Amino acid sequence: MTKNFLQNINLLTKNMIDELPICDIHVHLPGVISPQIAWDLGVRNKFISVIKEKNGKYVYSSGPLSLSVLDPHEHYIDIFKSGFLLDENGKPQNLEYNIDADSFKDFDRIMATTQGHRHPPGGIQTKDDMMFLLDSYLEDCIRQKIFYTELQQNIKIAYLLFPDDEAKDARKKLYLLFKDVIEEFKQKGVHLRFLHCFNKTKAAGDEKTTHKRTLEAADWLEEAQKITPNVFVGIESAGHEKDESGWPVHLKAGYEKVRDLGLGCEAHGGEGIGVEHMLDVAKSLPITRLAHGFQVIEDIEVIDFIKQKAITLIMMPIINLNLGLCLHVKQDSDTKYTPCAKTKGGKKIHIRDFWEHPFFELFRKHEMKITLSSDNPNIGGVPIKDTILALAGLNSKYKLPKKVDPLKAEELAILCKNGIDAIFSTDHIKQDYKNLLDTWIEKHNLDQEFINNYYGKN
Repeated sequence: MTKNFLQNINLLTKNMIDELPICDIHVHLPGVISPQIAWDLGVRNKFISVIKEKNGKYVYSSGPLSLSVLDPHEHYIDIFKSGFLLDENGKPQNLEYNIDADSFKDFDRIMATTQGHRHPPGGIQTKDDMMFLLDSYLEDCIRQKIFYTELQQNIKIAYLLFPDDEAKDARKKLYLLFKDVIEEFKQKGVHLRFLHCFNKTKAAGDEKTTHKRTLEAADWLEEAQKITPNVFVGIESAGHEKDESGWPVHLKAGYEKVRDLGLGCEAHGGEGIGVEHMLDVAKSLPITRLAHGFQVIEDIEVIDFIKQKAITLIMMPIINLNLGLCLHVKQDSDTKYTPCAKTKGGKKIHIRDFWEHPFFELFRKHEMKITLSSDNPNIGGVPIKDTILALAGLNSKYKLPKKVDPLKAEELAILCKNGIDAIFSTDHIKQDYKNLLDTWIEKHNLDQEFINNYYGKN
C-alpha cells in the first residue's frame, strides 16, 4: 500500500467511526471491568466499606472481609490508585486502577483480583455479580455499535458462581447461564459468544501441568458443545511468554483436540520475549488467529510464514503501549533502528510513541491480514472505537506526526473484513455483518475497487 494510494482514499471522521458496526473478537471478560464496576463489586462483597460521617462526608476503608492469602493484593482496595475522593452520594471520583507504566505484572495482578477464580474470593463471586458485569458490557456494546463479540472466560469460574454444586453441575449451570446471556444480547442487536481462556503459566495457581489443563480445556469445550452448542466456540491461552511451563509444546495436544471438535483456536504470541516464541506458537498450534503478534516485525521470514498459513493477527496497539511495548532491534544510530530478531543480534528496546507501533508497517508495507480488537478495554486498554480514533489521528491523547498517514476509511473497511473471516461463529452471522459493513461502505462512498483489491491480497 503506497503513499500515493493513501493520499487518494478517504479520511475518517469521528461520525463515520461512530456509525460503524464492528466486531470485537478478542475481549477478556475481566478486562471489561471498569474501575467503577470493580469498586461496586468490592462494596457489595464487603471488601470495601463506605461510611457517612456526622459531618455528612463519606469515607472509605477496607471492608470486613479479606482476600485470600494467596491473592497478589493484601487488600482489595489496593487495586486503585490512592488519592481519590467520594462525592456527596458516596461515589468515588477520578477512580483509576493502580497500574504503573510498562507493568504487565500490575495489570495481571488486578485481573486476578477483580475476577477472583485464581485465588478466591475476588471481585466476581456470585451469579448476580456476573450478570451485573455483563449487563454493563451490553450497554458498552450498544453504545459502540458492536455487532459481534467474543468474550474470553475460564470455565472454572463456574465453581465460584455455583459453590454448592458438584464441579460438573456447576459447569453445566455456567453454560446455561451464558446461553441465556447470549439471548439477552441478541435481543439488543449484539451477537455474543465465549472462548474458554486459561492462564497457561504457573501464575494460574493450579497444580496440574499446562499439558493436562489444556486437555481439560478441550474436554470442557466438548462438554459445553453437547449441553449448549454455539456458546463456547473456541479456546484461548494467556500468560507471560517468559514462563516455559506455558510454551506451545505443552499446549499442542489439547489444541489439536479442540480443532478436531470443529472449534476455533487462538493463542497469544509475539508480545513479549521475541519473534522466535511467536514462530513456535504458529508452527506448533493449529491456530487461525494470533493475538497481538507485533514482534513478527523482527523477522521477514516469519512474516511470510504467518501469511502463508493465513493466520489473522488481532492487534490492540494501545494496551501494548501501556503495558510496555518492546521490540528487538539493531541500532542504526542514536535515533534510528531496524527490527531484528534476538537470535540474529537484536537488542530489546521499549517503544514509547503510539505511532511507532508496528501495526502501520505490518498492515501497509507487508500487507498482513490484521483486524483490531479491544483486548482489555477497561483494564490497561481502551474501548475498540477509541483505538480506531487514535489510529485515525482523531484521539487527542495519541498524536500522529505528519510523516505518518492516519488510518483511512478504506483501510478500516479492510480491517473489518478481515475480522469477518476470523470470527469463530456461524456463516449467517458473518453474512449479516458483511451486509452491515457494505452498507456503511456505500453510504460513505468509499473506493470499493481499492478495498476489494487490497482485501484480496490477504
